[in-house]
Formats: sequence, structure tokens, C-alpha cells
Amino acid sequence: MFKKTKTETYSIREFMAGEHRIETFPRKNFAFIPGVDITLKTFIPTGTSPADTLVLLVCGAGAFFIGVTLLEKMLIRNGNTILAESIASTINFLVPVGIYIYIFYKICKTF
Repeated sequence: MFKKTKTETYSIREFMAGEHRIETFPRKNFAFIPGVDITLKTFIPTGTSPADTLVLLVCGAGAFFIGVTLLEKMLIRNGNTILAESIASTINFLVPVGIYIYIFYKICKTF
């Protein structure tokens, strides 16, 4: 009924070297659904499929716009309103131009 645990003995050299603490556990992936492993590769797209490319493009553009917004707010707080206004007007001009160029490229590539 009760399992008797085996007493482990170590030599003084093993104990002082810390070798007795090394335990290897089998690595398991957490799965919500049996047969589906969730690893880091699940959440990081590799850019090999069109959906992964779109995710990377959207995340990159979002990070860029967040960075520009934080830069503009920092410049306004420090009193450089002219520089912040020039950055905002440049971004407001270049973003639609970039979107139109991307759409034109995709249309030309399709046909």
C-alpha cells in the first residue's frame, strides 16, 4: 500500500560539487487540445506563408506607428512642437503613398 522510498547516499565530493541536485525532467509541451502542441514556434510566424507575411507586416507597421507616436509626444513635452509637427506631416504624407505603392505592386504582381 505505501511505497517505501529509497534513501540515496552521496559521497562528500558529489555533495560539495552539487552533482546531487541535477535532475533531468522530460520536457512536455502544454496542450489545450490533445495532439496539438503549443510552443514558441506557434506564436512566432516564420514568414513562409502569406498569412505569416501579413502578420509580420501588420505587427511591424504597428510597432513603427507606436514608436513614431511616442517620439512625437516626447518632442511635444520637451517643447519641440515644430519638429513634432514636421514628423506628423511627413508621416501623414508618406503612409498613404506607401499604401498605394504596395497595392499597386500587389495588383501588378497578381496579373
